[in-house]
Amino acid sequence: MATIREVAAKAGVSLSTVSIIINGQAQERKISPATCKRVWDAVRELDYQPNIAARKLRQSGGSSSITIALYWANDFRTTMLSRFLQGMQRQIVGRTDVEIVVMTYLSGKLGAQRSLLEGRRFHAAIISGASEQDMAFLEQEQLNVPIVIYNRESAHYPCVTVDERKMGRMAAEKLLSLGHRNICMLSSPHTFPYMRERDEGVQTAFAEAGFPVYADRVLETESSLAGGAAAARKVLDGMIPCTALYCSSDAIALGALRTLYDRGIKVPEQMSVISIGNGEPSFAAYAVPALTNVYLPMESMAERCLEIALRLVGTHEESREQVFLDTPLITRESTGPAPTR
Repeated sequence: MATIREVAAKAGVSLSTVSIIINGQAQERKISPATCKRVWDAVRELDYQPNIAARKLRQSGGSSSITIALYWANDFRTTMLSRFLQGMQRQIVGRTDVEIVVMTYLSGKLGAQRSLLEGRRFHAAIISGASEQDMAFLEQEQLNVPIVIYNRESAHYPCVTVDERKMGRMAAEKLLSLGHRNICMLSSPHTFPYMRERDEGVQTAFAEAGFPVYADRVLETESSLAGGAAAARKVLDGMIPCTALYCSSDAIALGALRTLYDRGIKVPEQMSVISIGNGEPSFAAYAVPALTNVYLPMESMAERCLEIALRLVGTHEESREQVFLDTPLITRESTGPAPTR
């Protein structure tokens, strides 16, 4: 199947020029008839199928709604999707010309999505939850529509992300500032590199402070309430000496808090708990005790993703911009000074 880039190469023009012509805007952009003819000759010769943008514009005489596809990996939690959609809604509040469609896909199988390969059902796509295999596919594929990637870094596409290693370091530095020297890490499997970077940020900060986190203090568990509760039980049943738990997700931390409550361990007097705040913010804020976390600004990230996607649809430009957002540390009741023994 021919791509828009192949049409541009065949016609000897830029990608943006092809987009302008097939979207019916050649006259207003003052593109010469000769250039238009070369582009349409290339379209016919290569049997290129213009995407949804061109079809809608032709059908409606120039006015059309914009369709943005959100590709959501099947291993992303439902609460996270809710936060992402809330952020997108903030970007388009009051607008009636933007449609959002959610396309689910199997992690590692993004390349099997025909809708993405064909690029004829929407104007642009936002990719979330991309695994290493999915990112490899994106980096080598030439897609027909603008792509924006959430919480990953890319050499070819614009992305909105955070400093994952810094997030882990911030959690570690908070615990170190409170006098914690022996901690346990409750972490979910590293399905993409940035999860690993968070944990490495914690371990590096403690190692630099002279208190390395040894392998027997790192427990892998499912990123869920049940997983957090089970991991905390392993720490207590194994009598691993520690004064704080670092949890790689809010869900793990909330499950751990339940186990500590059931065992009669006071938080934070006897055990502090800190997490990466990727869950529903109100759950952390209203937990008992309220949960200290390094906040992942998912709503703001979603808003910026959609902002970039809409801009690319409107301008037909190519972009590789990388947007990094801050991740604030929110101190609540679950962290306190390390107990003296």
